[in-house]
Amino acid sequence: MVNVQVNVYYRIGSQLNNGASMEELTKEEICIFVEKSITDRQYNDELLFLLPSKTIQRVKETLYFDLNSYQGVISSHSVRHVKKRHPDDLLYICEILEIIQKFSKVQKSITKDQKTGATLVSLEFYKKYDNETVKLVKLKVHREKRLELKTIFIKD
Repeated sequence: MVNVQVNVYYRIGSQLNNGASMEELTKEEICIFVEKSITDRQYNDELLFLLPSKTIQRVKETLYFDLNSYQGVISSHSVRHVKKRHPDDLLYICEILEIIQKFSKVQKSITKDQKTGATLVSLEFYKKYDNETVKLVKLKVHREKRLELKTIFIKD
């Protein structure tokens, strides 16, 4: 695995982290958020980040889908979903920035919400590694210009 420096910014909830300026989001900070989300079931927060410009450009070229002004979202609820449904893949949430910036393939997915029957649009980012492992990050597209983590797992 190659270590990649990703220039992304974040804030937690509606408060900017460390004062008024946006700070770079690190893999370690995502891992801390994941740990808080799984150890405290009452913890209900979101990690928000700007999408890398490289991701925005490649998605536009591939899917003709404009992600300008969208922000990425990782919610505590989504982290707990991954822990429940894909426990072996939980730590890959920490790699989400690398996966969405250096993806091998991206595609649009349309499904129905099982509870409401509403149509859900998602973007699926695939990242293939040297050992043939393919990690899939599925991000739900919201009208509010949010791209929210839905799930992450290793695809066979």
